This record gives sequence, C-alpha cells and structure tokens, in this order.
Amino acid sequence: MSSVPFRIAALVCALTAALGAPAEATAANYNFAPVTAEMQSFVQTYTLDGASLRVNKAGEVVYRRAFGGYTLATRVRIASASKWLSAVAIARLVEKGQMRWSDTVGQYFPNADADKRAITLEQLFSHTSGIAYEEDACLSSPLFTLATCANRILKQPLIGQPGKVFAYGGNSMQVAGRMAEIAAGKAWDDIFIDEVATPLGLTATDYSGASSAPGYVRTDNPTIDRSVRSTLEDYGKLVDMVLAQGCLRLRFDGACATGAQYLTPATLTVMARDRTVGTVSLYRPPNATGFGYGLGQWIDPESPRLVSSPGGTGFTPWVDRDRRIAGVLLVDDLNVRLYEDINDIRALINVVVADR
Repeated sequence: MSSVPFRIAALVCALTAALGAPAEATAANYNFAPVTAEMQSFVQTYTLDGASLRVNKAGEVVYRRAFGGYTLATRVRIASASKWLSAVAIARLVEKGQMRWSDTVGQYFPNADADKRAITLEQLFSHTSGIAYEEDACLSSPLFTLATCANRILKQPLIGQPGKVFAYGGNSMQVAGRMAEIAAGKAWDDIFIDEVATPLGLTATDYSGASSAPGYVRTDNPTIDRSVRSTLEDYGKLVDMVLAQGCLRLRFDGACATGAQYLTPATLTVMARDRTVGTVSLYRPPNATGFGYGLGQWIDPESPRLVSSPGGTGFTPWVDRDRRIAGVLLVDDLNVRLYEDINDIRALINVVVADR
C-alpha cells in the first residue's frame, strides 16, 4: 500500500469504473464494492486474523461487513478507543449533577499533595493535568483496586503545570475514574453498566480486555483509558449517538424522539472542544501530530467537527459531522503499522457516500 494521494486517486478511479457494477449493499444504493475490495486487501496485506467495518451515513447504517476470520460478533481489545466510552460515562454523571467538569482532585482526595488538589476533572480527561504520562505499574494490576491505584498515581510528582501541558497517557484518567466512583457511590463497572451499556444497548462491552470469557467480566481495577473489549455493533451504537447529537432514536422529521435524548448537544460540544490550545505538548502518539484533544477524543486538524478515538490495536471509531458519517473499523493488531491504510479506507468511504 503506497502513498496516500496516489492511492486515493487510484481508488477513486476504481470507484468510477465500478459504478455500473451491482451495488454491494444498501437501500440508499451506495456502491461499496471498492471499499469491500480495499478491506479484503487490507486483511490480506497485513495477514490479519480479520477485520470488520460499519458505516452510518446521516443516521442510517449503510454498510456493515466482516472480513477474514472475523464475524460481526467478534469481540476484540479496543485499547485507547476505551477513552471515548469512559468520557461518555462521566459525561452522564455530569449531566445528572453528580459531578462537574470543574470538580477538583482536592474535593475527592483531601489528603492529596497541595500541587495536585486544584487539578480538575476536565484536565484529568483531556491529558492536561500535569500528571505523569508513563503508565504506572498499578494500571490493570490485580494487586490494586481503582482506589488504591489512583492514590498511588497521585503520589507521583507532576511533570508540568496543570492546564499548561498536554501529555497523553492513562494515569490521569485512572484518577478521574476513582472520582466518579466516589461521586456515584458505586464501582466503575456499575457506573458503566448503568450509564452506558444499558441505555445504549451494549451487550458485549466491558473493561476486561485481557479476558476471553463470555459475558460481562467485572474487575476491581479497570484501566479507564484502555482496557475495554467490544464489538463492531456495540461501539457503532456509541458513534451513532454522537452523530445524532446525543439522541438514541430520531423521529421521521429528524427530531429526537420523546425520552431518547441520551446526552445533550451542549455536552457533546463541550466534550469536543480542543483543550490542547495554549499548552506545551510533552507527549502524544507519533501519528497524532497536529490533532487537538477534547474529553476522551481526538479532534482532527481538518475540522473541529471530525472527532475520533483510535486505539493502539488499530481499532478506529470516528464521527464526521460535516460529512454526516459515523464509522467503526474493528481490527486487533498495531495501529502504528495500520493507520495510513485505515486513513485510506476512511477517505474512500468519503468518496462513496459523498454528496448523498
């Protein structure tokens, strides 16, 4: 797979040539044949066990297909795509008035060092807290609970002034997760089940990414930023909701159905505001140059209305409000070797559903 401009031009030509062929998928008559071919090539080129892809255009799922040895029900580790789910769980507590994004570490950890007490929940979930980004050994360790892990992290020295530095990592979100437990008076698993899994209808998503056991597997020390395992359809429900401005069911006239507003549009706007502005970048993934960061999600340099939360395994969810696309590409490998081709596939999807 070669350079992006050349490849996209070639793929557009392939799409043009295929317009007279039978349509691959949908009532909307989109021709996804080139996307299918590209996904098949993607799996073969990297000798993947499999992959799957789901595309929502303007509120309708127009493409859903598994490749290689995967089925639509295949459950995989999603790594840092966990951050978006975790941010949504906390956003629900904020909307219920159980927390505020301005809540401070000192409110929940009164014995924390003085230099950490003013760190806010917002900073913890946007990697701007000044907490060290190199992951503490307590993350996911069965020797710790979320409470004891958070306390251990808060004993580390800061690496920068809160609000003035950006350092992408999981430690700060571990502290935020414990704050949520204290605020809600329940374990993180119960917060997630009550605020995310049940209302969104997620049947195969939990924080036990290292497990192969069926069902929902609980853990006393979930890694808030990266330990989720999920399926194509489960995560698809999250990006569908974001694309629909927080609504779970739209009426025929496009308005949100009664009782179906899961998160308010205002909350989603707050979550998608770039917190890296005015900060010094101390660490970010090598393929995230130029990206902003909100709460649990990256903000694309192309547009503040294009947000995503790719994981280190290559699992890539995104929402593009300008193009009215929500997508999930499910794979379990290494993002550093796949991301250019994943970007090619996303660009091809844009061509397929353009101006429809």
